[in-house]
Amino acid sequence: MAEAVSMNEALLLARDQPAQPWHQLSVLIVDGPAPGLEQLGLLIEQRIAYSPRFRQKLAGTGLQSWLDDRGFRVGGHLRAERVTGRLEDRLATLLAEPLERLHPLWDATVIDGLPGPRWALVVRTHPALIDGRDHVHLLHELLDEQPTLIEGTAPRWEPMVDEPRGFGSLLRNMTDPLQSLREAAAGLGGLAEQGLRQVSTETTQRHVAAVEFDLADLARAAHTNGVRVHDIVVAMVTGAVRGAQLDAGADLHDPVALVPLAVDDDGVSAMGCLVAPQFVSLPVTTITAAERLAAIATLTQARVDSARLVGALDLVDVAGFAPPTMHAVAAALVTNGRSHEVLLVNVPGPASGRWLGEQRVRALHAFESTVDDQTISVGVTSLDGRISFAATATTPLPNFARHVADELGVLTRGAN
Repeated sequence: MAEAVSMNEALLLARDQPAQPWHQLSVLIVDGPAPGLEQLGLLIEQRIAYSPRFRQKLAGTGLQSWLDDRGFRVGGHLRAERVTGRLEDRLATLLAEPLERLHPLWDATVIDGLPGPRWALVVRTHPALIDGRDHVHLLHELLDEQPTLIEGTAPRWEPMVDEPRGFGSLLRNMTDPLQSLREAAAGLGGLAEQGLRQVSTETTQRHVAAVEFDLADLARAAHTNGVRVHDIVVAMVTGAVRGAQLDAGADLHDPVALVPLAVDDDGVSAMGCLVAPQFVSLPVTTITAAERLAAIATLTQARVDSARLVGALDLVDVAGFAPPTMHAVAAALVTNGRSHEVLLVNVPGPASGRWLGEQRVRALHAFESTVDDQTISVGVTSLDGRISFAATATTPLPNFARHVADELGVLTRGAN
């Protein structure tokens, strides 16, 4: 039967405007030749039942409903192409392309031609599909701890037939979801009003950049400075934000950052934890790297002392491949209504390898699209001994990799 869209999901959907699309990119870098779409499609069909929202579309007016898409075909959400330039440029283009509202809000692109030989699986999803409790990311279920042959057949699926409320007005609602939400929220008081206040409908170009490191290098810097790896991550991103401000010729300032943390949920969610907002003022104007790290460690210490905080070692033991789900849930915290310029989502992943079918996944780059007042978002994910910093910004990031690496280098030496 149809499931009503929650107010939080509606606030997320309102941020996805035709002139300002808002979704996420999960980019898997995979060893070997790119598979055919039929083979990838079979794997998805075999696992998609564990992520039922990926077969549901929006329907109805006002506060809408999730409804099984009776015309759903996995193949309709898959495409393949060969990279002809910088992969980052293609990813920026995919962030700028709206997801089709008349179908489930996701698609996947196989991009061939990477050095190695390697290929990329780019999965675009709307965060409203994923709540971390009953609904997880499709990638949560696709990756295995051992190579797995893709064979057999897909289980038969029969969509549930149901009529959403106000189905006859579907077209109007699809073309103006923000107005529909405003109408539905008019009588619900301050929560909805606060969540809508920062929604932007202006076109803003996004720029992306990514860089990887050995996780052991961050652990070494943490040991040298007597802090946690998470503090090193925040310091590296602070250094990158400082560098971006200088590159843009802007006055240095300390931006407010949303840095979500995992907290215990008493076992009620599929992830084994909840993701709670934490707001910090990044010490961008502090002159030395050592002083910036000291300020960050002080800011985060109160959360570290909390009995509810879930440690990195516990997070990597979550069933399935949890990082894509946790990145989506963290990005969805934008609906709390508090203005912030930076989003930093740090999700520890498995220390051992993961496979997509029989091919080993070498990295996950999680690009969190900017929204509202955000000028830069950074998704940080570790996998198999490596850690990725994937940034999306409203201004170019020509030196992002160098700024992040320089901050780590200084902190590793224990210098200023």
